[in-house]
Amino acid sequence: MLSDSRTTPAILARDLTKVYRLYQRPAYRLLDLLGLCPDDAQHFSRHAALSDVNIEIERGQKVAIIGRNGAGKSTLLKLIAGVIRPTSGSIVVHGRISNLLQLGTGFHPEFTGRQNVYASLAHQGIAGREADRAFDDVLAFAEIEEYIDQPMKTYSTGMCSRLMFSSTVVLNPEILIVDEILGVGDAYFSHKSFEKMRALTSQQHTTLLLVTHDIYSAMNLCDRFVWIDFGRIKFDGEARTAVAMYEASIKEQEERALRQRTAAGVSEKADVETTRPMHVLIRSRTGFALPKPLAIESISLVGVDGAASTLIAADASTDWHLLPEGSVGREEIVDGRRCRVLQTHGSIYHKAEWVIALPSAFTPIAAGVSWNYTGAEPAELAVFSHARHVLVRGELSAGSGWQARTFQATTAGREELSTPAQTEYGTGTVRIVGVQMLDAAGQETTRVKHGDPLTLRVHLHMHGERLAPRQITFVLGITRQNTPYAVNVVNHHLDLPATGDDCVLDVRLATVELGSGTWYVRVGVAEAGLFERPTIKYFAVDAEWHHLMREGIPLEVLSIGHLDAAGCFMVHPATFTVHQIEPSSVAKDQAAAVADE
Repeated sequence: MLSDSRTTPAILARDLTKVYRLYQRPAYRLLDLLGLCPDDAQHFSRHAALSDVNIEIERGQKVAIIGRNGAGKSTLLKLIAGVIRPTSGSIVVHGRISNLLQLGTGFHPEFTGRQNVYASLAHQGIAGREADRAFDDVLAFAEIEEYIDQPMKTYSTGMCSRLMFSSTVVLNPEILIVDEILGVGDAYFSHKSFEKMRALTSQQHTTLLLVTHDIYSAMNLCDRFVWIDFGRIKFDGEARTAVAMYEASIKEQEERALRQRTAAGVSEKADVETTRPMHVLIRSRTGFALPKPLAIESISLVGVDGAASTLIAADASTDWHLLPEGSVGREEIVDGRRCRVLQTHGSIYHKAEWVIALPSAFTPIAAGVSWNYTGAEPAELAVFSHARHVLVRGELSAGSGWQARTFQATTAGREELSTPAQTEYGTGTVRIVGVQMLDAAGQETTRVKHGDPLTLRVHLHMHGERLAPRQITFVLGITRQNTPYAVNVVNHHLDLPATGDDCVLDVRLATVELGSGTWYVRVGVAEAGLFERPTIKYFAVDAEWHHLMREGIPLEVLSIGHLDAAGCFMVHPATFTVHQIEPSSVAKDQAAAVADE
């Protein structure tokens, strides 16, 4: 380890790459260890777990590392902890590391908990009376006194988690690495562990690296999120944006699989030796529905040699294949022209996307579009390869009547198709147009006193032809800042007006019983009975949501006394009744006998 100066970053990685060899047979691994394995695809392939990662983490920062399984999170932590070495690039760590990379690592199942803790302390250079004091602290934090002298093979997974975490944090590490193991414990100890990590970072300036799939709990602890996908850092910044992008990536992953399926069907019909699939996409930038319909008359791709491929949107084409995952309607007439329209509702994938088999030598240098759109939010055009490399990008802005424009290629395929930082999800069949919070006097507010009434007014727009019966599930979620807990208000079968497309819904809370502090209010509408069904999909890919607003509206609850302050979640209302107990006849006789004596 190097300098201990507070100005020196705790972790500094530059162009960090880790490549694993995947052997075709187990015997080839042994040959490779002896330097006898031929370097060719018949014996092994190469898998880049991390590619050109650059990251700098300051002392005392709380950093959450998020990503799918196999994204490269654990590989990064192992490189930081020194468990493995990089293939190329550099990693410099300043400070003493304590890590929890895998449950059970370093703890022998045949030894007792006491023996394992002392062995762990000795490994860290702590012995004698200092070890005795540290052991007492470990035991007090873990709260498993009655089991400490039992072999660890008799422990539950949660008990192992308690002892390992306690052994790691009582020594106030300079860098603490935690990889997913806290999820196996009970809620009480998980909360206790989070508070301990929070105290270490704020009081001891411990640098925390937390890998977890529970991204919402991590938001209550970490102020910086690093999202890794396919071995590369996709985002490094504040928590809310990172979580929004990660949620959207789950939807994008399913969309990618559907896109590949369609492209595979196109390739089967084409000559794969002389053609390659190309994608043309028109979508909203937010990932949610456009505010107004967008009419598409034609799209054309122009190649280097002047050759062109043109789509007349209203015509059936054997060359351009419209992906079924989208919100494109049938042929219609808009301002006198035949076209097809990207609707404001219908699918969770708010896009129009075509795949076309083009000659292998065809490289688009421009894309021409004719469209009609009056929405305030611009739409996006992207022409990209099957490998998601963007070749042409453009903006379809609003205007009066039909517009036509040619967009030139500027990225040369160096840019990858982006994933929108989506915060609103659903089909748009019922759309939340606006949300207001009203006080007792009907005035709009973002503050309410504990115990006072509050009305949530939600403006809805319906596409009635797609909503039969006119009934929805309405969800109001209220989460407290810096906690993973929520209060939900749900109506599973809420009737909407039988006629008309617009309505106002008032949700009145007679008294706000929440503890004082900052809360976030989220609103969603879905198909009736959504939460009564046996299987509930992840919201980002659930087509039964009409509109879910994940971005919370802040609500400040003001205290009226000491009871609802100091971290109180809520003060629950109740009815109190006191009944006087009449003496029984036996008790009366005994009392009389005592009186006679």
